[in-house]
Amino acid sequence: MEALITILILVFVTGLCIGSFLNVVILRSLSEESIVFPASKCPKCQTPLKWWHNIPVLSYIFLRGKCAFCKEHISIQYPLVELFTGIVFTLLFLKFGISIQTLFVWVVSSIFIVIAGTDIKEKVVYDIHTYILVGLGLLYAVVATIIAVTQMHYTGTPLEFSKYILLNNPITNSLLGIITGVVILEICARAGYLVAGTRAFGEGDTFIAAGLGALFGWRTLVVILGLGVLIQVIIFLPIFIKGLVKNKDWKTLATFVVFVIYAITFYLLQHFRIVTPDKALLYAIGALILALLGVVSCILIFKGLREHPENRTYMPFGPAMVAAAFIALIV
Repeated sequence: MEALITILILVFVTGLCIGSFLNVVILRSLSEESIVFPASKCPKCQTPLKWWHNIPVLSYIFLRGKCAFCKEHISIQYPLVELFTGIVFTLLFLKFGISIQTLFVWVVSSIFIVIAGTDIKEKVVYDIHTYILVGLGLLYAVVATIIAVTQMHYTGTPLEFSKYILLNNPITNSLLGIITGVVILEICARAGYLVAGTRAFGEGDTFIAAGLGALFGWRTLVVILGLGVLIQVIIFLPIFIKGLVKNKDWKTLATFVVFVIYAITFYLLQHFRIVTPDKALLYAIGALILALLGVVSCILIFKGLREHPENRTYMPFGPAMVAAAFIALIV
């Protein structure tokens, strides 16, 4: 037990140190500087930092969140990214243990954090970061396929090519994941032209979805995108409701509330098997009512956006997808 605790502490500290480096990658990607040179400096006064100013989390606490030289406030981003990376590394280690797979998911999660960091800070997603995700996903698929074929060879299992194997091997799954991510995000993004005359999502989100598809495959990607939408809705909901109240759009607000309550109720009825697909008529009526409420809500929301363009709040979808991907990795 003591050995496990010691290892977990080392893993957490490693995550803190990597998180410190990821802060550099995020900020210097945005400033278009090298991540190697020059040495760390205060972004305000440009004074080079001493080594003890760069101790993850602790330096922020000891310096009371201020630069040691110019006394300007240091962004809370630094300790938050460091702590988050440490926690994620520890959780992934607990799931995958001492293995090559752990190193792989650590690298992937680091790229996730960088992508979310630039997107949250400046609503920017860099192609190179998403290309790395796609490359890692394809590489993992190739390695997984080679390992599977090798194991079949050594166990004497005959390798028979069939339609099932062709469609379900890791490489095909990864490629289909890329295609699925691009198609779904582009359809959703271009649907924004019908509502607000602009894309609903940036092109960077499409690249993120392609990277997630390459890593997780198309089946898991669909779940990740659905979960990402849920996370996005939860984040956006207070802003959305505030806009409806501000414009006194009680009809849309009432319809939306009814839709949410009915959707939750319909889910609970299915969860407790009160309404099931085998009760065809009852299930069909319930699903039809849910669909109609959803359509009416969407129509009223879109109408409101046209009448009140000032309420069109752009929130990057990338961080929500990354959050959903973290859940898929850890759970």
